[in-house]
Parts: sequence; C-alpha cells; structure tokens
Amino acid sequence: MAVEVDNSGGGGNVLLGFLLGAVLLAVAVVGFFMWDNYKSHGGGGGSPAATVTIKKT
Repeated sequence: MAVEVDNSGGGGNVLLGFLLGAVLLAVAVVGFFMWDNYKSHGGGGGSPAATVTIKKT
C-alpha cells in the first residue's frame, strides 16, 4: 500500500495571501491620504478660497 502526499495547493495559497495583503495595504494608504486631506482642510466643503465678481458696464 502506497501513501500519496498532495502538496499541490501550497503555492496558490501563498500567492493569494500576498495579493490580498497588497490590496489591503493599497486600501490603507489611499484611506490614510483621504483622511489626512479631510483633516488638513477643516473637514468637509467650506467656502471657496477666491470669489469672482463680474460687473456689467
């Protein structure tokens, strides 16, 4: 009686874990920059920095 060992699924799991980690890291970096931009501008949409007035002559 021969014992068969199946090791074919190991490489796929490592690759899947690496890709999932890379996606998670990318989402974290984008989220950090969005949060930083929100905090540095006082939160939300405020008044514009410049106003333009056009007078008809």
